[in-house]
Order: sequence, then structure tokens, then C-alpha cells
Amino acid sequence: MRCYIIIFEVEMNIEKIKKLQQNAAQVRTGGKGTARRKKKVVHKTAATDDKKLQSNLKKLSVTNIPGIEEVNMIKDDGTVIHFNNPKVQASVPANTFSVTGSAENKQITDMLPSILNQLGAESLTHLKKLANNVTSQFKTTEDDEVPDLVGDFDEASKNESKVDDLMRLDRPKFYQNVCLPIDPGDAVNQLIGGAVCRITGQESADIPISQYLMAPQKFDNIYLGETFTFYVCIHNISGQVVKDICVTTDLQTTNQRIALLSNLQEAYQSLEAGQCLGAIISHEIKEVGQHILVCAVNYKSSADEKMYFRKFFKFPVTKPIDVRTKFYNAENNDVYLEAQIQNTSSVPMILEKVTLEPSDYYTSVEIAPPKPAKEMELESFYLIPNDIRQYLYCLKPKISDYSLNYYRKGTSIGKLDMIWRSAMGERGHLQTSSLHRMAPGYGDLHLTIEKIPDSTKLRQIFEITCRLRNCSERSMDLVLHLDGTLQPRIIFCSTSGILLGQLLPNSTVDFSLELFPISPGLQTISGIRVTDTLLKRTYEHDDFAQVFIT
Repeated sequence: MRCYIIIFEVEMNIEKIKKLQQNAAQVRTGGKGTARRKKKVVHKTAATDDKKLQSNLKKLSVTNIPGIEEVNMIKDDGTVIHFNNPKVQASVPANTFSVTGSAENKQITDMLPSILNQLGAESLTHLKKLANNVTSQFKTTEDDEVPDLVGDFDEASKNESKVDDLMRLDRPKFYQNVCLPIDPGDAVNQLIGGAVCRITGQESADIPISQYLMAPQKFDNIYLGETFTFYVCIHNISGQVVKDICVTTDLQTTNQRIALLSNLQEAYQSLEAGQCLGAIISHEIKEVGQHILVCAVNYKSSADEKMYFRKFFKFPVTKPIDVRTKFYNAENNDVYLEAQIQNTSSVPMILEKVTLEPSDYYTSVEIAPPKPAKEMELESFYLIPNDIRQYLYCLKPKISDYSLNYYRKGTSIGKLDMIWRSAMGERGHLQTSSLHRMAPGYGDLHLTIEKIPDSTKLRQIFEITCRLRNCSERSMDLVLHLDGTLQPRIIFCSTSGILLGQLLPNSTVDFSLELFPISPGLQTISGIRVTDTLLKRTYEHDDFAQVFIT
């Protein structure tokens, strides 16, 4: 069998092809007498596209993600697509996310530094690349806003005639010795301890902490309430003399910008080549989140030319303490506050002082066991990370015979003031915002016990004194009834159906009851019924007191 390969060579004329296409477009489709064909034009609308999008999302089984207040998309050109309160849907298996809502384009410089705490590690790396391009365009401007470029603590500008260095004064730690249990009565242990001391250079082998301080290998975290201390150094690295040096330092937080005062602010000094000028600045941290330290330097060159540059240093601030509170309302209108203080930092701390500063409505008393010996007092306040210590306070109203309207206004309890020390004695101070409680609802009529014995003997009559307060805004005509069926172990010896008379709004009336116990043990008093004859309404008071029968 023979196989033949046939090759066709076709020479294409482009102009002829175009003419044929034009003629074909003019040819009428269909013969004579046939109906004309009409081209159907489909008008696409946004609603049609939305229906298709929702249909496709439904096929992917997307679910709504609630609680998202904003979505920011950073583009390569440095702009941000900002969505406010969008509708966010996601399908994790299909790797699909949908963001629906009104969007607006913003500059990245307008969004910073408020979105720094929303970015992850990858976004921050991408943000730094964008910031290099953005800040290079505005290098000559003297804008007072904080730019998006944030430097590290060891970063310095080598293109200027001066270098602005910032060093944080970190906390040293005691060097930890190689500790061994040494028996002073054993000669072998003494020889081992002496050998360890000769090898390590320490004075004693049975003391875990040395007398020498050790510089930390990394920076510790900065916590809310601590004092942030740093050193600003101006170094003249040029061969010229600079003069009229003025350094200003500001701390930019998410909510405000704070000016930090120092002796460099109005120094106006001169620096020879190679000389330095510095100052130590301290500031108590009062906000959490990202902080940006802005250092601005103004000076004149040897040719009287005004020069200016700025440096930026970023550091995060976290909470060292978490406070949880519970309120208990007593029958005598006292308020009990239970406060749980947890160490949320990564280092141990010693709670030096925890006090409750009451509001104008109350006086505060801490309820605590008897204080231990002096040497054990610090140990009881020692908190390791994630450890919790509880405090209990009793708040009493400032006036004894007060109105309930006054008491209902007293929803503000006060503030917790906390002072602690770190391992090396650094002081921290925090104060909570005003603590509020829910005012108790007593209804129209409130019953309190004014006098009752703690214990009484079996088959011996005892007396209690009760007080009724009209908490409503209308007058009442009250009648007292006693129901002894609810307490079979205590018998009422007083008369039922006593007229208590008319009770004006926010007024009180006292009455006494005699009771006869017939069973020993802790007995509960119930069965008081008070009827308002004006509205024909009965108020029931049960389990309002207890007495121990011996």
C-alpha cells in the first residue's frame, strides 16, 4: 500500500476577503415572500446581573458573615476600596468571598493609622512597599499628619547631615545562677558546689539569682498603664557645624496625638562635627493599640539654611489586666461588688494596691480576711500570667433614711484603682471607667426587715419589726393580712387584717409581728399579704427573712 501526502499551497488575498464579507452582509436572508427576520436585542441591566450573581452564589452554598463593620481592599497603586457596613458572604470550600455594599475610593494616607490593627503580617509587608512609593512623592512637604511609613527602633536616615536615633530603655533582669541543693553538713556536696562556682564564676551554688544584671535579648511588651521611657539622641555625622537645633516628639494613637515635652524642644543648641545631643523622655501609656512616636528635628546648616526631617517609630500596646465585675443587691439597699482581676500579661506581677473609689452616692468598705504577717503579705498578692485574684467590696448609701428616687439614681458605683509592680519593681497604674449596675426593681411596695433576732429558743415567742415603703407615685390605703399556711413550723401570734392606714408616695410605715416557733432549725418567714383597698390589689411577700430556732 502506498501513502500519498498532498500539500495544498493557498495564497490568501486579504482585500478580496473583505469585499466578500461586505457583500455577504448586504445579502438579504430569505427568499421572496418569506417573513423578515428581526434581530432580538437583549438589554442588560444591573438587576439582571445581580440576579445571576445571587444565583451563582446560591449554587456555591455561601453563608453570611455577620458583625463586619468595614472592608478595606488595598490596590497596587496605593488607593483603598472602602466598604462601610457591607454584606459579606463566604464559601470556604469554593474559596469564594462576596462583598456587597456601597464602596468609595480613598487614599491610603487617609486610612492610616486607624487600620493598622486590622492588618495581618502579609498586609503589613505589602503596606510597607506601598508606603515607600507614597512617601517618596511627598518627601519635601512639611505635613503634620503621620504618614503611613513606619520605621523600626534602629532605623536612621543616612542621607541627612544629622542622625536621629531613638533607644528604648529596656528592663534588665537578674542573671540566673546554676542552682544546686547543697547540704552544708556534707563534704561531698561542698566540693560539688565549689566546683560549680569555679566553672560558672558565681559566688554561691545554692542561690538561684545572681547579684549581676543581665541585658535582655529582645524588647519586652509595653502594657497599658506602664511608663514608656525612651532616649532621643541627635548625632551630627557631617563635617559641618549645625545650630539652632529644635526637637519635638509626639505620640500618635488611634484617637489622639499627644505632645511629649522635653528639654530638646527649645534647646536651640549647636553641634560640632561628631557631637551628640540627647534627652530621656517618659510618658504613661493610657490607650491600647498601635502607637506611633513622631520625632521632628529643625536645625540650620553652616550656610544658615533651614533644614527639617522626621522619624517615625511604631510599637503596640496591650492590656496587662482584665477586670470582671458582679453586683449583688441586698435587702437593706447595700450593694456588694465582686471584682476578679486577671493577669493577662506574659510576665508575673505583684498587685501593690487595689481600691474602690466610690461615687457620691456610696461609701465603700473592703471585705477581706484578717491580714497575714508582713512577710506573707506580698506573696498573697503575687500573680503569675493568667492567674486571677478576687476582691469583695460592700457599698453603703451615704444617708440612711433616703428616698428610693435617690437610690435609683445611684447606678454609678465608682471606679477600681489598681497599682502593680513588675519583676524588677517597675510601677504600673490603671483605673477602670465608671462601674454601673442595674437599679433593683421593687415594684409598688417594698418590704424590709428592721429588727429580727439571729436565733431564738423553741416554743418561745419572738418579735420582728418590718417596714413598708411606697415606691409608686400614688397614695395607697393598706391592710395587713397574715397567711400561716405557708409556714407550718412557725405560727403567727399577731392579728390578721390590721389597717396600716394611708401611705403617701415615697413614705414608710412600720409594723411588728409576734411569732411562735414549733420546730427547731433554720426557719423561713413567709405569708405576709398587704392589700391596697383603693385598687383592690394584693402584694405578696414570701421568704423575706430567716431565723435559727434552737
